[in-house]
Amino acid sequence: MGPMEYTMHGEHFDRLPVANTCRRVDFDWVSVETAPGNRAVLVVGGMKHWLNLTIELIPACYQTLPEFWGIEVVGTLPGFGVSAFVDYTATVALDGICGSRGIEIIGATKSERRELVGGNRT
Repeated sequence: MGPMEYTMHGEHFDRLPVANTCRRVDFDWVSVETAPGNRAVLVVGGMKHWLNLTIELIPACYQTLPEFWGIEVVGTLPGFGVSAFVDYTATVALDGICGSRGIEIIGATKSERRELVGGNRT
C-alpha cells in the first residue's frame, strides 16, 4: 500500500480536494545531520521565488514500513505572492519517519534518496 492510501472517516484521503495554496517546490541540497541525543535531522535548502512562501518538509503516511520513506518539500503561499528570490532552509527530525533503507526527499521536479545506517530509527 502506497502513501496516503488509508481512509479518514470513511473517505479515501487521496480523493479529498487538493489545496490551492500548497505545492511541492524544488530543492538544491540535502543533508542529514546528527542533533543532540544522537537524533537524525533532515535539512533541505534551495531558492524560493516568493518572499512569503513558507517551506515545510512533510512526511508521507504509510500503512506498512516502506524501503524509503517519502518526505515532500512543500511550499505554502498565503494571500498574494511577494515576488523575490530568497534562500530557504527547512528541517524535520527523522524520529519514526525512516524507511527500512532510508528516506526519499521529493521536490517539484526531482527526488533524492538517502540510505541511512540502521534503517528505521525511532
